[in-house]
Amino acid sequence: MLDSLPDTPPTPAEPVTIELVRRDGDTLFASGQVAMAGDTLVATGPVTDLDTARHCAWQCARNLMAAVQAHTGSLDDVHAVKLTVYVASAPDFTDQHLVAHAASQLVLEVLGPERGRHARAAIGVAALPLGSQVEVEGVFRAG
Repeated sequence: MLDSLPDTPPTPAEPVTIELVRRDGDTLFASGQVAMAGDTLVATGPVTDLDTARHCAWQCARNLMAAVQAHTGSLDDVHAVKLTVYVASAPDFTDQHLVAHAASQLVLEVLGPERGRHARAAIGVAALPLGSQVEVEGVFRAG
């Protein structure tokens, strides 16, 4: 099957449509959200200030929860399973976990301690979409 594919990817005629939240049974896969507040990124570039990065993670989680709520209509029966937090990091930055805490705290505040507890990964990367300092994606269970 791979032999029948062209050697180079085609130029898309229109943008690829990605769902903000994709449901598979009772599992919700929420696409990564960057730190947009309205039409503006909270901060750009590699993390240089921990407080700013934590604010970005909080905003990403807020956007993530808003996408899940829009998809389900309510967060009443939503349970967090796992968050993955990507942090645009300089090579010597090692506090990704502290940035990710802000996203985890927001999810816990919104869903409460029983439904909000989750597994998590905090990953340093060279760059993120639109230059955002942080991106957060999540897996949730509905019902």
